[in-house]
Amino acid sequence: MTMPMVDIAVPLVEAEAERALLPVYTAADLSRAAESALADARRLVDALERVPLEEATSESILEAWDRASTVLEDAFGPISLLNSVHPDRDVRDAGDVALVQESSFLTELFQSEAFYERVRAVKPHSIADQQLRKDLLESFEDSGVSLAPEKRARFKEISDRLTELGQEFARHIRDNDTKITFTPAECEGLPQSWLDRMERDEAGNVVVGFDYPDYVPFMMYAKDGEARKRYYAANTNRGTDRNLAVLDEIVALRKEIAELYEVPSYAHYVTKRRMVENPETVLRFLDDVKSVVTEAEVLDLAQLAEVKGRLTGVAPEEANVDRWDVSYYRERLREERYAIDQEELRKYFPTVPTIDWMIDISERLYGVTFERAKVPVWHEDVIYLDVRDAASGELIGGIYLDLYPRDGKYKHAAAWPVRGGSERAKRKPISVLVTNFNRDGLTHDEVETLLHEFGHVLHGVLSKTEYLQHSGTSVERDFVEAPSQMYEEWASRMESLSLMRNQCATCPAIDDELVQRLVAAKKFGAGIDYGRQHLYASFDMALSGEQPRPCLETWADMEGATPMGHLAGTSFPGTFEHIASGYAAGYYGYMWAKVIALDMVSTFGADLMNGTIGRRFRDQILGRGSEEPARDLVERFLGRPVSSEAFFARIRGE
Repeated sequence: MTMPMVDIAVPLVEAEAERALLPVYTAADLSRAAESALADARRLVDALERVPLEEATSESILEAWDRASTVLEDAFGPISLLNSVHPDRDVRDAGDVALVQESSFLTELFQSEAFYERVRAVKPHSIADQQLRKDLLESFEDSGVSLAPEKRARFKEISDRLTELGQEFARHIRDNDTKITFTPAECEGLPQSWLDRMERDEAGNVVVGFDYPDYVPFMMYAKDGEARKRYYAANTNRGTDRNLAVLDEIVALRKEIAELYEVPSYAHYVTKRRMVENPETVLRFLDDVKSVVTEAEVLDLAQLAEVKGRLTGVAPEEANVDRWDVSYYRERLREERYAIDQEELRKYFPTVPTIDWMIDISERLYGVTFERAKVPVWHEDVIYLDVRDAASGELIGGIYLDLYPRDGKYKHAAAWPVRGGSERAKRKPISVLVTNFNRDGLTHDEVETLLHEFGHVLHGVLSKTEYLQHSGTSVERDFVEAPSQMYEEWASRMESLSLMRNQCATCPAIDDELVQRLVAAKKFGAGIDYGRQHLYASFDMALSGEQPRPCLETWADMEGATPMGHLAGTSFPGTFEHIASGYAAGYYGYMWAKVIALDMVSTFGADLMNGTIGRRFRDQILGRGSEEPARDLVERFLGRPVSSEAFFARIRGE
């Protein structure tokens, strides 16, 4: 089948010397780059450690560290990305090895008493100096510099092992090439466009994997409930049984870290560096959410049961809605009540024009321009954009877009901040958008995903901080999702969606009536959605708590206590990559950040395309990275403390 070329309507320019680009490594190149970077960084840090204590200043210590971390990021920023997206498995495997080496080096580095004492001796001259000194001291403390020697050594062993396990967990999902076969009868109800692009076996059966463009439409449109159940179960098991053992080992090692530090739980160890400051605040927040979300979820499920009962000829009180039913009957309800068909919406949001629309609204909001340039890339689908300040023409940074699924590629949607910015070093940031979209068009849900991840990309590339370490999305974990969740709102307002007409004159027109239906359709099911988010966050806190139990046993009990229960034989924890990596004791941050995001949206009032407020958001939030605590940045932008009113109204579907 012939695929359309990626041909976004952004001007193509010649390559310039000032542009920073990502290297496209072979496996051997990658290994050499990692080895060289570690050696160079070691030499820089060795010199830093020899600075006399009385000469420890921002220039001799903080700037020296910024140079060393730049050397590391130049190599390991691209390695982290290519480890998840490169089409050559040898490159991905080499990335696994290199990232473990980097993690081990950093743990050793932040256990250096000589480096620690010199950072302590620095007298900061600016807010950025003060914050970097604080961040570094916390990194030393969190890496065991103050532990007894035997505990310090054990911490390093654990840290190295956790990195290895995290890489293994991701690899089992990324490289899983399992195929599932469905008969034509089992595919009844699916759009013809989906059927036309599917692989077939010799008997004419449809053969699918776990890519989003395959799985999501099947769950939304396949009439056969047993077929949906089979695909749902297989999808939850795509991490294989091995990932359950990996996650159990991860949890046990994290608990051991807490014991090394003599704190009750891994959550105590982690949350002290976040906005919430302690796990008790997280649990109170989750209790507050549960008090609202449970009622909303039950009401949503009752409405789906009515639809299921009517379509299957079963009384609503007997029409149990199972997890593999939710997407299907939600779409039927949206079609009936709001005349919203997600597959039909692809006509309104063809993929390439939608990318152009996203670029257009970003330019208008943030006072920037995008220019396409032909540069070396890791796959022919990938495109590159320069980002410039619209007023001055100054090159700000660069963006890569890797939009479509392929074998061996990361399966979800994410942004990689592969290169941070630094005003002192005159360093230009680079961010990478990775998605797995249908080439022909997007659903409204996917448009929200696109804007969410591009919000992370903009946070990275519009950063303008003194030091590299503060660049872009380096903020507290429970704030990092706020700017991206905020940008999702531009997918549901007429003032932004009306501009789609500029990119696709032949597409069906988006009018007020359609937008109102989109918003109403999205409101339905908020209880189910937030109920699931609450479950994920609560499960994460249980695994990070004082007495963690085996992950699948914990999940089965917790999911079993929810209105839809747990399906025996499913293994969702083996696919929960977030908590196998950096979101441990932090998944609550999605809802915590949503509170902040919806409150920040309120500053735009009735016009989300208000460029004056957009530029202020760029300067006061995106541009500042983590130079100050997130709470200070947000309250300065809002002019007041954060309010949760809009968040709880969203859960209730108001």
